Amino acid sequence: MTDIAILGFGVVGSGIYTVLSKCRNAPLNGVNIKHILDLRSFPAHPLASKVTKDFDMIIADESVSVVVETMGGVDPAYRFSLAALNAGKSVVTSNKAVVDKHGAELEQAAIDNGVCYLYEASVGGGIPIIAPLRECFTADKIIRIAGILNGTTNHILTNMRAEGKTLKSALDTARALGYAEADPRSDLAGFDTARKIAILAGLAFDRYIPFESIPVIEGIEDVTLEDIRLAEELGCVIKLLAVAEKVGDHVEICVAPFLVGTHSIFHAVNDVQNAISVTGSVTGEVVFYGQGAGSLPTAAAVCGDIARIISGASALPLRRECEPGFVLPYGGDYKRVTLANGKIYRVF
Repeated sequence: MTDIAILGFGVVGSGIYTVLSKCRNAPLNGVNIKHILDLRSFPAHPLASKVTKDFDMIIADESVSVVVETMGGVDPAYRFSLAALNAGKSVVTSNKAVVDKHGAELEQAAIDNGVCYLYEASVGGGIPIIAPLRECFTADKIIRIAGILNGTTNHILTNMRAEGKTLKSALDTARALGYAEADPRSDLAGFDTARKIAILAGLAFDRYIPFESIPVIEGIEDVTLEDIRLAEELGCVIKLLAVAEKVGDHVEICVAPFLVGTHSIFHAVNDVQNAISVTGSVTGEVVFYGQGAGSLPTAAAVCGDIARIISGASALPLRRECEPGFVLPYGGDYKRVTLANGKIYRVF
C-alpha cells in the first residue's frame, strides 16, 4: 500500500480520486489517499474524513511517501512542494506555473533528498509528452518542438471560424462550456502557452528556460473575424502556436497566432484538442495529439507519475541554466503574409 496526500481538491485533485477509484491495475490499485489538504470541506464526498487544513500534519506523517500538488498558482504551492521534498517525500504536480518558475530548485531538492519531482500533467493534460521527451528521445537530437498547447484559445478560434462568432462571443461560449476560466487573460494573451513551451523546450534542449525569457509572446486578443475570413481565402486557418527550434548554439522561440495551411498537422486540430510536434534528426516528426485539459485526462497524467514513483523512478539529472543569448526570437527568415486588411501574420 502506498499512502499519498493531495494538496488541493479542485478539478484535478478530485479527478485523481475518480481515476484511482476505477483503476484495477498495479501499482495504482495499491494507492491510498490518506490526506487531502483544502480550505473547503466536502461533507458529501466519500473522502470527507480525509480533508484537513493542516499541512504540517501531512509533512509529519511518515507513512505518506508521495505528495500530489494540484493547488494552482505559485504560492503556497511552491513552498509546500519544497517542504515535502525536503521531508523525503516525492512530489507530483500539474502546476505549470510552479514548474516554470521553480522547477530547477525543486528538481535539485528532489536529487538532494533521494526522491522525485515529476510533472507530466503540467503540459498537455492527458497527452504523454514530458516522459517521452525525457525517456524516448535519448538516442536522438531534437531539432524543433511546436504545438497547439492551449485548449481554450483553440476552441475560441475554432468557434469563430465555424460559427462566425466574434472573439468575445466565442469566449462567452467557452466559459459556458467550462473551457475558459473566469479570468481568461493568461490564455488569451499567450502566457499559458508560453509557460508550456518553456517547459518543453527546456527538456528538449537541456536548459531551464523561464517563460519570461521568451522574446515573442503574442495572444489572440487582436484576431478578428475578418482575419479569419481572409486567412480562409488563402487556404489557411489561424492557430495560436508555440514554436521552439534549435539553431546552432541557441534556441529560437515564439508564441503567436500563425497562418496554418493544409500541409500542416495543426490545420485539423480543432476545439479543445492539443497537438505537439517533436522533430528529431533521426526520427523525423513525431506528433502527440489529444485532449489537452480537463479533470480526468489531467488526473490520469498525474496518476501515471505516481505509478512511475511506485515502480522505482529516480531523481533525474539536472539541466543546465539558460545563459544569456541562448533564447532568441523564432526564425528571422520565416515567412510572413500581409492580409488584405493590413494585418501581418507569421506562416507555419
